Amino acid sequence: MSLSIEKKFSGIWHRALSHSPLTDLTPDLIEKWATEKQLINPVAELANVGAFHTTPCIVLTVEGGKACFPTIPATGDENWETRRRQHEDQAALWDKVEWFMPLWVPMGKIFELLASVKNVTRGRALELFRYHTSMFYTLPFEAVCIEQILPQARSLKDIVPLAREAYLGAYSGYWATSVGTLIPAIEGSLTRIVSDLGEKATTTEKIDYAINRAIETAAQLHFDRMWVPPEYRTCEYLFGQDERVFAFETFRRWLKNHFFCNTGEYHGETWLNRHMFAHGTVDSWQQSGNFTRMIVALATLAAIESWYNSSHSVSFFLPEMDDASKLLWQQALLRGQTQMKINLAELEYFRKHGHLVPPLPVDSGVSLRKARLTQDCMDDLVRPLRDAGWSVKVNEAEDTALYMTVDVSNSEKHFRVALLYSCATDNKIYKKLAENCRFILYCGAPYHQDSYAYGLTVDVGPVLGWQPPKADDQF
Repeated sequence: MSLSIEKKFSGIWHRALSHSPLTDLTPDLIEKWATEKQLINPVAELANVGAFHTTPCIVLTVEGGKACFPTIPATGDENWETRRRQHEDQAALWDKVEWFMPLWVPMGKIFELLASVKNVTRGRALELFRYHTSMFYTLPFEAVCIEQILPQARSLKDIVPLAREAYLGAYSGYWATSVGTLIPAIEGSLTRIVSDLGEKATTTEKIDYAINRAIETAAQLHFDRMWVPPEYRTCEYLFGQDERVFAFETFRRWLKNHFFCNTGEYHGETWLNRHMFAHGTVDSWQQSGNFTRMIVALATLAAIESWYNSSHSVSFFLPEMDDASKLLWQQALLRGQTQMKINLAELEYFRKHGHLVPPLPVDSGVSLRKARLTQDCMDDLVRPLRDAGWSVKVNEAEDTALYMTVDVSNSEKHFRVALLYSCATDNKIYKKLAENCRFILYCGAPYHQDSYAYGLTVDVGPVLGWQPPKADDQF
């Protein structure tokens, strides 16, 4: 479309504004003004224009171009105001869970997530967010992001091997390392996207430049590439009209209000903040759920880039998994299975030497220790007690999985047995358990038992080989 035609369209629009109200515009009037502007073969008709929520317009077609002239104001229309408020409410919920409107996720699942977090505390909302996103941000989803979405972006294709290694590292148990590896990639990608902006641009300027360009592209498509008054192509107008603009804008808000905000201004609970990571002010960013957030954020940047440069190389429909993604996913599963065997071997090795496996940033070891303690309890304590004729009630393992207890009874007797994860347990725990336990047993072999289990009057020993009293014996 030539600049001269666009200038004439702009003149018609200014005349329409002076003719207000816009609702009084008619196709005949627009055709008349177009003829007076010497536009060739003008044809005007009423139409609702828009990719998602439509805007009532008069569409003018002339030789060499096409324009739409809205018949409602850019602000103040009742329907527009209602949609705007609804989308601001949605944006507030995304801010509550420190995220943004996700791409590649069915709208039904998105609405379920938003409904669940609406009337709960921020802490509970984040728990529900993790629950809902676990059903669509899966291992295969992440593999597709890495192998099929990131390579489509000029700003990210060089970090694909790094993202691949982080993915395999995460599912080998090294979550904190993987999260920390990817945090700088967000800033690097953003800088490469807006490389034409100049080296002195601030992070805020880079964010706005990239997102505004993406929104401009979305606005063109929203109005089917027709000329439209500039005030209708803004984020302000399209925020509640176009879901793509809403997604881009909420991503902008996440970048500014959470990921890149200054340390003192951060008030969230995921702690996924570039400055806190860089300056080491907190270590809470190391939580495992932040790995998935990083992969999805990078994939979203790839989408932003494809709208920034109008290439549209990144589709909003999740690609069908190809062989590369399948192999990466299966590789992660293999790593996870192998790591579990290593973890179990380490568990036994450290226990043999009277120690707990040292905690990692996002793995205290409690879960694995609790699983092993519970299994040993069922195999080596509960089964022999039942074989001896006792009824047994198994209690939950203590919070740090250092011990658990079972209540043993028959019609006449009742006593409690404690099972320690290791012989090398603090004497204070031994004495605490001795207050109400008849036997204190431990998993594994004796390890300097006298150095730990001293000052006790109850029986202490390894659970392996322990012979419980018969239910009909006197003891």
